[in-house]
Amino acid sequence: MNILKISWKNIVYRPLSSGLSLMLLMSGIIIILITLLTSHQINEKFRNNAGGVDLIIAAEGSRLQSVLCNLYQIDKPTGNINYARTGFARMHPMVDKAIPVSIGDNYKSYRILATTHDYVNLYKGKVAKGKLWKKPLEATIGSEIAKKFNLKIGAKFAGGHGLGESIEEHKKQLYTVVGILEQSNTVLDNLLLTSLESVWILHAGHNHNSGGNFDIISKEEHDANLAKKKEQVHHQEAHHHHEKTDSKDYDAILKEIDFKTREVTAMLITYKTTRARFTLPGIANNTDGMMAAEPAIEIAQLFELIEPAIQIVGIMAMLIIIIASASMFIAMLNSLKDRQYEIAIMRIMGASTIKVFSMILLEGLLLSVLGYMLGVLFSHLGMELFSDYLAKNYHYSFTGWIWLKEEWYLLEGAILIGIISALYPAIKAYRTDISKTLSNK
Repeated sequence: MNILKISWKNIVYRPLSSGLSLMLLMSGIIIILITLLTSHQINEKFRNNAGGVDLIIAAEGSRLQSVLCNLYQIDKPTGNINYARTGFARMHPMVDKAIPVSIGDNYKSYRILATTHDYVNLYKGKVAKGKLWKKPLEATIGSEIAKKFNLKIGAKFAGGHGLGESIEEHKKQLYTVVGILEQSNTVLDNLLLTSLESVWILHAGHNHNSGGNFDIISKEEHDANLAKKKEQVHHQEAHHHHEKTDSKDYDAILKEIDFKTREVTAMLITYKTTRARFTLPGIANNTDGMMAAEPAIEIAQLFELIEPAIQIVGIMAMLIIIIASASMFIAMLNSLKDRQYEIAIMRIMGASTIKVFSMILLEGLLLSVLGYMLGVLFSHLGMELFSDYLAKNYHYSFTGWIWLKEEWYLLEGAILIGIISALYPAIKAYRTDISKTLSNK
């Protein structure tokens, strides 16, 4: 007598009650697992992309926004700061590295980041092909960028103004790919890196000044500016003066840009000693137009904000699983009432009380393990589909094809639910009075 086969047939025989229990348990596991997969990978991204940065000096505004933008590349800048006036940070005796970053252009919605080679070193980036940029309008690109757009060494591309859909492209002056970075699972993978001089040159004619301003503007603002330019042709010609300049004249353009007017989006600071945190943030905050943001503090506050939401989702999932357990228990108990005569016949035919007990217990285990397996399958598939949305909108690589140690705990929990739900019905089946059952029939 194959008790596994009998247990399975008993489950299939009552598709509605078994299906309801299965779906409830599966739903609870899906919610828990998707939450775990998402939070695990978000934590991993935040940890990998922190880069050991102790302080960010940026334009006044939201400190959290500044950290998300300049460190994690998932928000807009609070503005620009004067590069010359950041000397207090660059020359501070307690500062190890002061890395300037300039954000404002994109290539097909992927950010072009102007910085120094220290930025690559910050994430321990390595060159897979070619080299790091040296001259203006040379670019070293991330591995994901190279794959997605099939960019190779020597390829040329135009940067677009803004961080989303390109409002205006610098078609007269093209970037040249001189290097491709190895995959590092950091922000480097989805960035196009170039020199600070590149953005100063490209934006030297904007706003009719030579300060290298690269403020992010909306499409409406751009259209309004364009209308004014059409009315004033001589202003339009002035605006395009540098874009018509031959690439050989980059040095000449840079000489025209007063160093005191050059701007960057932020400075990423790493300390030589933690004592710097007692002096440098205060200096930055007391400098007109500047603000200091400590990534560790801001990210900790961010997680404090989202932690209650994660806990609520977890509680909801647990409630669903408890309901699934109750549903499974009731379904098996009701089924047992209808199968008492069948169990009595099995006993007469030689089935021992242990075998009957095991058969009922196995039904609960089969239901719970099947619910777990389906929950795991659909949660990983769902995460993989959700990862496409995250990659498209935030340019962060997520995946559903990872296994968390918590999934073993969920399996143990599912098995425990199956045992608990089936235990009382199994005991009742074990204690079945054969003579009484057959006489009642």
